[in-house]
Amino acid sequence: MMKQNCLKIKHYINTPRIKFVLLFGSIFLWAQINNFFPANLVFFIILVFGVLLTSKERNKEWEDQITHGDAGQKVLSFYGDELKYEETELDHILTRHLPFYGILNPPQKTIFRQRLHDFMQDKTFKIHARTGFREMPILVSATAIQISFGLSSYKLPQFAYIHIFPEEFLNTHQPDQFLEGNVSGQAIHISWKHFMEGFDFPDDGQNVGLHEMAHAYYYQNFISRDDVDNSFVSSFPNFNKTANKVFALEKIPGNDLFSDYALKNDQEFWAESIELYFEKPGALQDRYPELYQSLCSLLNQDPVNKIPLLRRI
Repeated sequence: MMKQNCLKIKHYINTPRIKFVLLFGSIFLWAQINNFFPANLVFFIILVFGVLLTSKERNKEWEDQITHGDAGQKVLSFYGDELKYEETELDHILTRHLPFYGILNPPQKTIFRQRLHDFMQDKTFKIHARTGFREMPILVSATAIQISFGLSSYKLPQFAYIHIFPEEFLNTHQPDQFLEGNVSGQAIHISWKHFMEGFDFPDDGQNVGLHEMAHAYYYQNFISRDDVDNSFVSSFPNFNKTANKVFALEKIPGNDLFSDYALKNDQEFWAESIELYFEKPGALQDRYPELYQSLCSLLNQDPVNKIPLLRRI
């Protein structure tokens, strides 16, 4: 608990809000000690200035931390550059939970762990519960590394925050909707319960971690356009062209490899394509070989043949 509190203090001490409080206290104390006549006026001016200075920060904090139904709940914050894991611990956790990690040879496992470390470095993990698990930052980040293992750019710098909820959470933008995961602004949101079900049933084609990270990589490369992977961007039109054909075919009764939710729009179809690609690659290849091949070219992997890297990067 002491370590966690120190991390929180370190994170917030440099925020405009804290700086304002320290400045305000110093000036007001000086005015009182020196019998500065309009002390109340000084108080009012500084207060108004502070509200204007910190309103933007408060709004951003509200958006990034509380817009998904956790107002008033306990939130544990962990900062990636402060997280320390032994290599043996990482290897044990990944071997136990992540089937993809198991197909890697020793040098590839080393690369995977290094990428995992780099990915977590600039992330803030917010656990919306009174307790958390050491595996949480590792496994959620590992799904991103799995998708991007064949890419040169993988850190998702657009997304500074990863929020982990115990179970489905309320979308306060649509109060009647509960979510298992979503991507918005600078944040990725995950239901831990549904996330772990993706690992407990690794071949059912449903994995909320892969689903949300697929959205995140699309956003990073095509919306944010920061830290772009040129191979991913140049290959995506070929996937999109094939996906449009499959999207139309899946609307025909009897074609049910994809869920109804995937047919909601092209973004959900893309995210579910990634789930099927890693969890039911054989079925995807048999039913839609052209789509499967386009994903192999896009991600530089071949899950059917357990090849995590088709070409050097």
